[in-house]
Amino acid sequence: MILPHRTHLPERPRRIHALSLSGAVDPERIDAGAARLAELGFTVEVPEAARRAWRYFAGTDEARLEALDAALASEAELVLFTRGGYGLSRLVHRIDWARVAASGKLFCGYSDVTVFSMAALARGGLVTLAGPVLAGDFANSPGEDRDFSEQHWLGLLDALATGSPWTWPAFDATAARASGVPEGFITEGPLWGTNLSMLVHLVGTPWLPAVEGGILVLEDVGEYPYRVERMFWQLKHAGLLDRQRAIILGEFADCRPSPGMRHPFVMEEAVETLRSMALCPVFVGFPFGHGARRVTLPMGLPVRLTVTGGEARLALLASN
Repeated sequence: MILPHRTHLPERPRRIHALSLSGAVDPERIDAGAARLAELGFTVEVPEAARRAWRYFAGTDEARLEALDAALASEAELVLFTRGGYGLSRLVHRIDWARVAASGKLFCGYSDVTVFSMAALARGGLVTLAGPVLAGDFANSPGEDRDFSEQHWLGLLDALATGSPWTWPAFDATAARASGVPEGFITEGPLWGTNLSMLVHLVGTPWLPAVEGGILVLEDVGEYPYRVERMFWQLKHAGLLDRQRAIILGEFADCRPSPGMRHPFVMEEAVETLRSMALCPVFVGFPFGHGARRVTLPMGLPVRLTVTGGEARLALLASN
């Protein structure tokens, strides 16, 4: 694995380039997201390519690669994906990851964008953000959920610009404590991961970083719990879980038991199995996933995980 360089931003990015590399996007959602970002003080460039549609995708493979080239050549400091879905698996082997890293741009998205983030880290040592997308979070109606996602996104951007520490919201450590994690537990390592299905999809390919001593964040949506457990086993059998210092589970939205099974296999059982196979602590309840609110995570940067009482907390380590 190429070790990631520290992300230094001279200031909070002000220019954003919208990029669609996966599924086709509702143009009205793009307009709503761009309008909201303008209200937040950003200049947003939405090229026509971001609105294209071909089959399921936001344009043909060639068109989406050309859209990435345009994003790399733009003057924007931040490239914001419009949505996830599916599509980056068709492109990952055709992207010049050294050029992506050399662009000096910050990329942000989640879900299918996990493929982009992991390949950028593995092949170019590039830190990216797992966080909100233009036609998703920013296009949502005003309210506490949108405010939560925006505030954590903006706060992390400022922390990266100033080299300041950043702390994410506390999450549940009760089950981890019950499984043997001691009071005052502290560990540090590179933060990485996000969508479980995409990580499993990349196992055995050059696009998955070989992270040693990492803090692995996992989430997913719409998967039967027995399939989630099967993906945990895949990461275990691949040796990936054994190399981590902690595993943090975010939201597993709409991961309900499969109908017709004699035993209604539930997520709690999948998590119990994960705890039995993992050689490191497993935490749950982290506010990241496919739900209405999510924090923003810098993939590849070092963080500290601490446990106090029934709470766990992640903190970004200050740059030197």
